[in-house]
Amino acid sequence: MQKVPTVPHSHLKLADTPNAAGWARLHTRDVLGRWQVPSDLIDSILLVLSELVTNAIQHPNDAKQPERLTSAVLSKVQLIGLDLQLRGPTVLVQVTDNDTRPPAPKTVGTDAERGRGLFLVEHMSSRWGYYHPPNGGKTVWAEVRPGTTAPRPRTATAREPSNRAGRPRPCEPITDEHLPVDDPHLMGRVLVALRQI
Repeated sequence: MQKVPTVPHSHLKLADTPNAAGWARLHTRDVLGRWQVPSDLIDSILLVLSELVTNAIQHPNDAKQPERLTSAVLSKVQLIGLDLQLRGPTVLVQVTDNDTRPPAPKTVGTDAERGRGLFLVEHMSSRWGYYHPPNGGKTVWAEVRPGTTAPRPRTATAREPSNRAGRPRPCEPITDEHLPVDDPHLMGRVLVALRQI
């Protein structure tokens, strides 16, 4: 009898509280270390993961996260799912939440400290997208592989065909002409904001 090869896989459920991104990073670093993923790729994956989890913990009304967790706040807590899969040299990161709205890139000014998450996901992953799982909500996914952390040219019309089986579908790509990439201080402000997460 022949064994069917299995894909290394990890799943974690987290409360959608402000500390979810930190717990997700700790879990991911541990799992990827056990899978012997190269450290530079782990750093890229952690950046993508942080953005996806941070987007998932934003409540539907985009209200600011509370500074203190009271019983009233905890009664509204929902779960988000983190799924990691190792597919050869590629790591698939999937984050599931209860909000059905698709991820939407924001147009932000050069001085803004927030709102560039999907821009980073776009440029740090080989491809990304979202789908609506059968049990509701949405799953946003990104594939990160060695050599895909540099910005790649994208066109506004580049699309992959949708998949009727409910597998990941790519989102509309972000076009570079709407992004303030000529600002030499932009990446510095983004990194400072990420360190504060």
